[in-house]
Amino acid sequence: MASRPATGALDCPAMPVSLAPGIVVRLLSLIAVTLCTGEVSAQPPAQDASQALDRAALAEALAEALALTADSSVVIAAGDIARCAALEGATATAALVEAIVDMAGAAIVITAGDHTYPNGAPSEFEQCYAPTWGRFESITYPIPGNHDYRTGNGAPFYAYFSHFDRNPAARAQGFYSFDFAGWHLVALNSMISLDDDAAQSEWLRQDLQASAAGCLLAYWHHPAFTSGLRRILPWNPGYRTRDAWETLYEEDAEIVVNGHEHFYERFLPMNEDGEAADDGIRQFTAGTGGGELHTRSLAHENRARHLSVHGVLVLILAPDSYEFRFVGIDGVVHDSSEGPTRCR
Repeated sequence: MASRPATGALDCPAMPVSLAPGIVVRLLSLIAVTLCTGEVSAQPPAQDASQALDRAALAEALAEALALTADSSVVIAAGDIARCAALEGATATAALVEAIVDMAGAAIVITAGDHTYPNGAPSEFEQCYAPTWGRFESITYPIPGNHDYRTGNGAPFYAYFSHFDRNPAARAQGFYSFDFAGWHLVALNSMISLDDDAAQSEWLRQDLQASAAGCLLAYWHHPAFTSGLRRILPWNPGYRTRDAWETLYEEDAEIVVNGHEHFYERFLPMNEDGEAADDGIRQFTAGTGGGELHTRSLAHENRARHLSVHGVLVLILAPDSYEFRFVGIDGVVHDSSEGPTRCR
């Protein structure tokens, strides 16, 4: 066998995927082509929950790192949260959220799906989510993930969150929108169709056209673009969200937040085709709320930062701009903007 080049790519013969007959052979070909042409990167060891700071130390670290004031409007985001078999991660990120909420002038939490593991059952919400992130339930704007739908097509998820009591239409369909800090936020449901001709997509177009807000953020569970190993699968559910991505690009969206992949990833701004573009949408994947972290990836050409760390994405919003920070449970800002980014 040929030795592995220093770049991380395998020295393999050409294998045209389009010529591979049959779905099994095609999948094997995709895996081979990906491993031969892309870099499989192993991240540093996943962060251990024992690295979390105590309440006082965390508050002190965040006060310096985030520099939030009573005038700050903050969105705190993560998905893939309460793993019932090991709640240390969710407990640590919940302490982080609590500290940030306490120091911000106005704060909301958006959750990017998969609130409990393994099955989204009522007992999991009661025993695993409620003692951790349930402390912020009243300011949480949730969307479902695949683990939330493992029980009754998400019935326990919709029953748990009071947001759906206040918005019964959202309970019926799983998608909705709202305004915060001068921004329009759109919560989409990637567990149902987001194809261009789907009812959700028609609602999205009408909702965006009716909004008068100057800045736009959207979030859903399955990322359209990823460095996760799932990207090699032809049936990767994230691919089914590309029509929504195109619509959001056409309507000048600034930010998309996703979960599903258990790591943090930030992309360069990208256009409707997923190509790097100065006027593009910036995608964040923050499947870092407490679930078991993924430590291997296939580097996407447009990824700008990638970490296997429990933590939360903090978006500091102004009416015409935003800043971002990704904060770990150790109180360290692992990724941040260099200053305000103006809305498109």
